[in-house]
Amino acid sequence: MDEADILPTRTSYLPIVWAAIASVGWYILGVLVALFFASPYIAEKYKSWKNKKDKQEYDSKYKKNPDLQEERLRAIEAARQRMQSKYNETLEEAERRKEAEKAEKIRELEKFRNSTGPYRLGDTQSGPSTSKPKYNEYNPLMGDTTRNYKPPKRSACRGGGCGGS
Repeated sequence: MDEADILPTRTSYLPIVWAAIASVGWYILGVLVALFFASPYIAEKYKSWKNKKDKQEYDSKYKKNPDLQEERLRAIEAARQRMQSKYNETLEEAERRKEAEKAEKIRELEKFRNSTGPYRLGDTQSGPSTSKPKYNEYNPLMGDTTRNYKPPKRSACRGGGCGGS
């Protein structure tokens, strides 16, 4: 016998697999695309089935044993009460902190009001003003329109208004 006949030949599975894919490759691709487009519908149906199954299990569990349901409802109510009391405590603490800050600001403002320092606008302690006004009815905040020329507004159209007759 020849040595080549005795030694096992190493065959690669890659050409065999590749030949199978090549013969049915377009079918595989079509199935994958169909699954891609059908997956939202399938997922929705699965969720619906799962919710229905869970509801049936819940109903069967608590209908058989009403004490278990009462215990569960009491636990839920106790948790709600704990959460509400914690919220009320934090709310009261925040209100106390806010009141303390407000009182501190009032004390600080009173300290500044009582201290003698530079004159403030509207301070009546300074006495009447000795300077004469420039003329009657003069208000520097009003502006003096007689001295300043203001050109008319520019229009987008030349020679008058736009679009109207």
